[in-house]
Amino acid sequence: MLSTVLEACTLLGAAFLTVYAIDVVVVERLANGGNRPLPCGAEWAAMCRRIHHRFIWPAAISVVAALVASYYLEDDRWQVGAGLMIGAICYTWDSILPAGTVLNTVDPSRPATLHLTRARFRAYAIRHYPLIALGLGALAAYAWAHY
Repeated sequence: MLSTVLEACTLLGAAFLTVYAIDVVVVERLANGGNRPLPCGAEWAAMCRRIHHRFIWPAAISVVAALVASYYLEDDRWQVGAGLMIGAICYTWDSILPAGTVLNTVDPSRPATLHLTRARFRAYAIRHYPLIALGLGALAAYAWAHY
């Protein structure tokens, strides 16, 4: 029973991180690709503020569950996925959080600086590609460890 819970936590943590990173990229593509209006006001602030909840917590849960699974199942392959998730946490702290903080200071409703806001949003979304790769790598490592 415990092994099933641990495996589910590792997979869900890595999957949530990956899906959230893909979500940011898709939202940016839709907003900038069609020259649609950017999210404004509370929606914009909420998007920028919840960055750490969307990336760090699922990755942290995945790391802890993978390390416990490695010990409990006596299989070191779980540590590969945990290492990738630790890399995702470090990358988020180093690259994603500062970019999100800068993005949070920008007012997307000002027409005079809209082109700069779109450029910053695009740069912010591009920073999610390595996070997507780390999440997919961790999912692959966990799948490998499961079998």
